[in-house]
Amino acid sequence: MRCLRIVRLDRWLAIALLLWAAIARAELAAWDQAKVAALTKDLAAMTKALYETFIDQPRPSLESMQIHSYYRLKQEVWLLGIEASELATMLEKGDGREQTILIYDNMMQLVRRAREDAEQAFIAHDVEERATAVRAVLNQLGPYYDSDFRTLPPPHGSEPPKGR
Repeated sequence: MRCLRIVRLDRWLAIALLLWAAIARAELAAWDQAKVAALTKDLAAMTKALYETFIDQPRPSLESMQIHSYYRLKQEVWLLGIEASELATMLEKGDGREQTILIYDNMMQLVRRAREDAEQAFIAHDVEERATAVRAVLNQLGPYYDSDFRTLPPPHGSEPPKGR
């Protein structure tokens, strides 16, 4: 009998936690097809410019510990441009959140990996500026796709020291 009460209590606690999580979850931004399409069009152009600027920066030497991070980052930035272009094309054709969420999710996984690799590779200042522009658009786009979206902060070490 006591075991049955514990099981029931556990079940009620689980239900309460699920309800609380659903209530606590933030809401998605109201879908605005024109605005989201415009943002992704800008994002596609900015990721293309980011890639072009990235490949123009000096490459690390083959002996450098950064060479692997550099090539991974190069691939991630290139793929990010492809995903952004595909997302923009689909939204321009009228596809909505449901049809494009997987591309957005793939793109954000690339962004997370690229941010990790960027912290281990030498990045020229002009590449950082392009990446900052891309990050600004992603920060505007995120709430349309992810109710738990958190603003993407600048990479570690890219902010100027305070007090200067």
